[in-house]
Amino acid sequence: MSVFSFSNRATPTEWPPLKLYLRETGRQLFSVADLVYLQAVANYSWLNWADGRRMLMPRTLKYYSPQLPTELFIRLHRNCVVNRHFVERLERTDTGGLVHLTTGEVLTVSRRRWTLVRRQLANNRPNLN
Repeated sequence: MSVFSFSNRATPTEWPPLKLYLRETGRQLFSVADLVYLQAVANYSWLNWADGRRMLMPRTLKYYSPQLPTELFIRLHRNCVVNRHFVERLERTDTGGLVHLTTGEVLTVSRRRWTLVRRQLANNRPNLN
């Protein structure tokens, strides 16, 4: 098992906010910089925010992916996309890997995506290698 640690980087470039419709308040705008990760469950997506909020939205990850900046979000698994600014460290396991977030949560990385995820994070974090 190997472990890689990361340091915080500068804030991301401005990106158009996500336009989400909430039943209680109607259409609202949310900054993608505050989005920690998205997780798919069937035809729904959980959006997990930096302030601890979780929203279940009736859309797939395929719907949200084009609305997210590719330099900021990384696909970890077929059902998970994470904001690289919230990644604290990577951990290699026999079944792929784990991503430890600054929020304390741990997400799995598929075996097939491990090398790509590690490389994508290493591009902006030279202390990885």
